[in-house]
Amino acid sequence: MAKIEPMTHLDAIRGKYARTDKVYTRVRTFDNQIIGVALKHPATNLPPTEGQQTAQQKMKAVQAKVSTIMADAAQRAAYLLKWKSQTKCKTLRGYIFSQEYAKP
Repeated sequence: MAKIEPMTHLDAIRGKYARTDKVYTRVRTFDNQIIGVALKHPATNLPPTEGQQTAQQKMKAVQAKVSTIMADAAQRAAYLLKWKSQTKCKTLRGYIFSQEYAKP
């Protein structure tokens, strides 16, 4: 008879995976432990919800506002002075976006 040897690297995988999950695994090099991550993806063929549409519309409006500010030299100069005094945002466009997105 054939001898059955269990796969020792499967002992490191913990948890259950559903058939619909997409499982990604990788092996840590220093201890050869297999790390598995199961990602559950929502259905992408559904229409966007009302909350998603609101977020998309806000994002588009803010992006349009940032483009107009970047095109206007006076507004851009005012934001440039504020941007140089902070350390959170690395780009002027990102700073303007964060300021405009925070507005109600």
